[in-house]
Amino acid sequence: MISLGKRIALLIGVAALVAAGCGDDDEPEGGSQAAQGGGEIVYSLPTPPSLLFYPPLVAEELGFFEEENVDVELAPAAEEISSTAFLDNGDADLAFADVDEIILARSKGGEHQSIFSPQHTNTAGIVVPADSGITDINGVVGKTVGLESEESTRFLDAMLDAAGVNKDDVETAVVGTSGALVAKTLEDGDIHAYVGNASDFTALSANGVPLENITPDDVGRIDGNPLAVLPDTLQEKRDAIVGFLRAWAKAQHIGQVNREAVEQIVRDKVPAEWRNEASGEAALDLAIELMKPDDPERIGDLRPDVWETGQDVLVRAGVMDEKGDVAGALNDELIAEINDFDRAEVEKAAEDYMAGN
Repeated sequence: MISLGKRIALLIGVAALVAAGCGDDDEPEGGSQAAQGGGEIVYSLPTPPSLLFYPPLVAEELGFFEEENVDVELAPAAEEISSTAFLDNGDADLAFADVDEIILARSKGGEHQSIFSPQHTNTAGIVVPADSGITDINGVVGKTVGLESEESTRFLDAMLDAAGVNKDDVETAVVGTSGALVAKTLEDGDIHAYVGNASDFTALSANGVPLENITPDDVGRIDGNPLAVLPDTLQEKRDAIVGFLRAWAKAQHIGQVNREAVEQIVRDKVPAEWRNEASGEAALDLAIELMKPDDPERIGDLRPDVWETGQDVLVRAGVMDEKGDVAGALNDELIAEINDFDRAEVEKAAEDYMAGN
C-alpha cells in the first residue's frame, strides 16, 4: 500500500509467537495443523490496537492464539520509523509495511519479503459525497479536491495519472482530517472530493456524509499493509510465524461470516473507538470490507499482478524512482499452511462466544 496507509488507525501492535504441537489422530479432517517447535516473535505496526485491524483482537478473545500455541505481545507504535526499519534494526521479526516500503527496502539491498497480505484493497483513496453526481475520478476535472495532508498530493497525482487526467486540471486544498470540518467543507462546496485514508472516511460517514469511492481500479487494488519479514527470521521461526498467521486468518474469516461477534469483541477491547457509535459502526464495516479475501480459502494471498500494477502507478507518480523486483519480494510458500483450518470449527467458536455473552 502507499505510504499514506501508515498514518491510519488500521494496524494492530506486536505479536510473540510460540510454536504448537502436532494435531493428534482425532483431529478433524481439514482442521488446524498446529505449528511445531517454538519461539517468540515480535511484529510491528505503526499504531496501537484498533477495530480497523480486528484479527489480533478476535484471535486473542476466541483463543485462536492459544489454539496455535502462540503468545502475543504488543510493541510500541512509531509512526516516524518505517515499518521495514523495525526488521532491519532487530526490533521486530514481522512488520506490516506498505508496498512501496518493501520494494524500496529491497532496492537498497534489503532482502525483505512479503509472506501474507490480509487487505486486498487500498486503505487510501478518493471519495465524493454520494449525491455529488461525480461517478469517477474524471469528474474532478475543473474542481477542487481536498487533501488530508500536503503529502497526499503525490497520491492524488498517482490516481489522476492512472486515470489519464492532467493534474493541472485539478485544484487542491489541504483540509486536514477532522470529520466535522471536512464534512462542512464539502457541504459548503469549497471542495468537491476528498483524498484520505480509511479512518478519514469513517469520520466523514460518522458526520452524516454518505460517500462514493471513485478511486481508480488500479490504485484501489493495491494491497494495504502486507506483512514483511527477513528470510533469516522466516527460516528460524517459521513454525511460530505459521501459527500466528493461521490464528490471524481464523479471526479474519470470522469477520466475513459473523460481524456481530467481531463487534462485541472489539467493543470490549477498544471501547474508546465506540464513543461515537456511528463512527465505530462505519469503521468496522470498512475494516471487514478491506479484509475480504479474493479467495476465502487463501486468506492473505499474494497477488503479483496487483503488485506489478501498483509499482507502475507509484513510479509514474514519483513515489518510487524505479520499479523493483516483485517476484523476489513475494513469498507465498506459507499460504496453504496458514489456511489449513476447519472453517466450521472456527465459526462455531464465534457462535459459542456470542451464546455466552
